[in-house]
Amino acid sequence: MGGVGEGASDQGMLQLRTTRRAVAGLAAVPWVVWAVRAAEAQTSAAAGPQPFSFERLIERTRELAARPYQPTREIADWQAALAPEAWRKIHLKPERTIWGDSPAYRVRPYPCGWVHRQPVQLHLVEDGYATPWNAAPELFELGELGARVALPDDLGVAGFTVQFPLLAADQFDQLLTFLGASYFRAVGRGTVPGAGARGLTLDTGLGRPEEFPAFREFYLVRPQQPFDPLTLYALLDSPRVAGAYRFEVVVREQTRIDVDVNLFFRAPVEQVGVAPLNAMFQFGAHDRSGVDDLRPAAHDVEGLAMWTAAGELLWRPVANPSELRLSVLVDENPRGFGLLQRTREFRAFEDIDARFESKPNLWVVPRGTWGKGSVRLIEVPSQDERRDNIVAFWTPAAPVTAGQELRFAYGLLWSLGSPIEPSVGRTRTTRIGTAPGGSGRRIVIDFERPQGAPAAAELNARVGAANAKLGPVSLRDHPHAPAWRVSFDVEPTGAGPVEMRCLLLAGDRPVSETWIYRLDKS
Repeated sequence: MGGVGEGASDQGMLQLRTTRRAVAGLAAVPWVVWAVRAAEAQTSAAAGPQPFSFERLIERTRELAARPYQPTREIADWQAALAPEAWRKIHLKPERTIWGDSPAYRVRPYPCGWVHRQPVQLHLVEDGYATPWNAAPELFELGELGARVALPDDLGVAGFTVQFPLLAADQFDQLLTFLGASYFRAVGRGTVPGAGARGLTLDTGLGRPEEFPAFREFYLVRPQQPFDPLTLYALLDSPRVAGAYRFEVVVREQTRIDVDVNLFFRAPVEQVGVAPLNAMFQFGAHDRSGVDDLRPAAHDVEGLAMWTAAGELLWRPVANPSELRLSVLVDENPRGFGLLQRTREFRAFEDIDARFESKPNLWVVPRGTWGKGSVRLIEVPSQDERRDNIVAFWTPAAPVTAGQELRFAYGLLWSLGSPIEPSVGRTRTTRIGTAPGGSGRRIVIDFERPQGAPAAAELNARVGAANAKLGPVSLRDHPHAPAWRVSFDVEPTGAGPVEMRCLLLAGDRPVSETWIYRLDKS
């Protein structure tokens, strides 16, 4: 299953997950080929600054997609064979930090090595001209590499992190990291690395190997004023698609990244994933099957939220299933969707190191008209909390054909607080366990009760369950919190999964978001 990755984190970088399948089977090209292509890169660098604009990048990407795909070079065998500990000891020297004199954004590239085997081309843009930046060995503290007799002139750039003074003017924290395929991850104020994003997914979760588009080139524009938005560009490429991306980063209480995407397809794609999000869920109050752990919960996010075009708010708790699951939420021009971490109490996790209570929400705000399609949620079995096993993205309803061009624009919000403030009650917790008597499952849902909202006695709980026998529904005020509690039993009656839905109404007016959940037959 693509989009789920293994931790490659360390000092100086966000906890990104690089995908095992993305790197499995990669064979390093012979040293002589690597050296020739490195020389080509040096020749390009020697040519000096070149004119750059997003329009030029789009046109070059269109021309690239009109030609057969050409795989990028890989690093030499010895560099790919670096142990993770050896690679992590290679650090850019502090005095070599890009824009190191800036009071705002500072950039620290990572060299290639270990699983990071395909170099990207990094360019710095000033006054409309792009200049290549190469990973010369003398720019780095080399760790174990310092003992090598000879090193290439360019170690290759694997990716980079952008630092920013989130907490104090003299303290530069990791704000945003691009590292591996099209993965990137940011934080908001008060959060620690958690949910991340990708540039694009192709055929994720369809039960066959997916294709991993990768960013091959980056262009970083130094802001004219230090605290202006940071703009960067990227060229994405893979066998079936090429894309031109613009990212504009604005740091407030939330970190917002506005993304403009131009995609050019070489071949048909069954399922294009736009604005893909990825995160980790191991277990929680509603899903502890087979768990023997001291902690009450372990997850970066606990649910998928969606704001439909009709204004309905959906909440779908995510799970760590026994087999891969794909859920499809159909809509036209949705207002937003995201993977959220609503629980903010330390006692809900009891993990001092992981700090799950400080993981960010990650919300997508579509811009422009997206048309008909669906938000798709993929849940992958996992016993390793270093691996992302939850993926969500938008898929257009119309099939994508060879030669087609698509454009999308959206914002990504990383935040500690809720990305939206609905007037209806949100789901606080979902708990699932064996029903009394051992027949079926008991479902307990707590909804927040907004100030001034009616008491439970004035409400009606609209509950439905497909492929199941539904027991009596109880709705009452929570005695220890400003909340409503709904409980009911379900007993599976068919071979398929039980699909459940719950909404609280005052007359015909919704007073809660719509809770939806899939319960697999055990």
